[in-house]
Amino acid sequence: MKRWNFCGLPLLLAVALGSAVAFPAKGQDTNALTLDAAIRLALADNPEIRVLSADIAAVRGEVTTARTWQNPEVSVSPGFKTIRDPSTTEFHGDFGLEQTFEWPGKRALRRAVAEKNVAVRQLALDGFRSQLAIQVRRAFFTLLATREVVALREQRLTLAKSFVDAAKKKVEGGFAPEFEATKAEVEVVGAQKTLREAQAQHDAARVALNALMGRKPNEPLTVAWALDGTIQLPDQSTLLEQALARNLAVKVQEAEAERTGLSLQSIRKSRLPDFKVGPSVEYTRDEQVVGFGVSLPLPFWDKKKGEIATATAEQEKALAELDKLRREILRDVTAAVQNLTAARESLAFYTPALRDKLKAALDAAAQGYSEGRMPLLLYLESQRTYFDTQADYFETLQKQFEAQAELESAVGVPLNQLSQPANETK
Repeated sequence: MKRWNFCGLPLLLAVALGSAVAFPAKGQDTNALTLDAAIRLALADNPEIRVLSADIAAVRGEVTTARTWQNPEVSVSPGFKTIRDPSTTEFHGDFGLEQTFEWPGKRALRRAVAEKNVAVRQLALDGFRSQLAIQVRRAFFTLLATREVVALREQRLTLAKSFVDAAKKKVEGGFAPEFEATKAEVEVVGAQKTLREAQAQHDAARVALNALMGRKPNEPLTVAWALDGTIQLPDQSTLLEQALARNLAVKVQEAEAERTGLSLQSIRKSRLPDFKVGPSVEYTRDEQVVGFGVSLPLPFWDKKKGEIATATAEQEKALAELDKLRREILRDVTAAVQNLTAARESLAFYTPALRDKLKAALDAAAQGYSEGRMPLLLYLESQRTYFDTQADYFETLQKQFEAQAELESAVGVPLNQLSQPANETK
């Protein structure tokens, strides 16, 4: 029986395993995008921000309109006056000037409604900026985690391919059955499949981050950061309290409830009539009559009952939506805390000692296989266990980032800003 010389196999294994456990260095690419830069790009280029900014500019026009007085009205009625005895015709004219004055308080209320409308839109813009930063952070770390999984799957594929030739040589030398070479090829197919799936997840994460930053979906994107699973999580009661105090969605709805209340007051006040005052002159050659007139409508028929009913319903709706929103936020915070706690606890299972032990076991299995003391199937199982555990670690890390983003979205600010006063949070 012919024996094959496997003296080069340990070196091959060492090189392959060395690449498998040496993860890509973070931050080496000087052109790589950092998290802060990604957030700045999103805040500068996201098209939704331009839409909301334009909306604010539009409602500011309503404030200008509410502050502007109505134009005065000039009336001119020229004519001729005919006198029979003695028969003569002379010029006759009526001239008037009127200024409309709203009932005291009506214009102030209308202006208050317009200004509150601006405040609502501004809060909505601030809230969108805050949520956008949170979602960029989520997409950024998802891209990082999926990148690590792709690198891990590539390393597994490289290692699987390196053993196909070795297994074939062992079969040819009569040291292993034919199935061993077939199994090695099957492992390559499995590694290719998992790599393609990991690449698809990484591509989806890149598309999501590009979209948030207002870039083309398929634009190349390289990010630089060191993955860190450390999260400081305040107690749940603090989070619930902070969510109601800081979440800008709550502030928007509170402002909307105030706006509907002011609108209701304004409509009730509109039942009071506006009045017009101004001088008038009746002119003839021998006589001029000067007067001062006041005119106002009598609110007999239109008492604004329909408008008041609509405004009352809108205010009740706004108050009900505010109560609903508060309950939903408390629910979301509670669920997110549970998800984040579970993710942190799951991540704690992957201790450095366990991961080092798996690497040592894989090294030992590789050495045993190279010396003919371990069958390929057992070695491949060791390899699969190692790489799958590493992939599970990064996927669990990704789940923690997602749970953190859900919690920050419910609270309204990043967790690292909870120690700042509410009026300093951006």
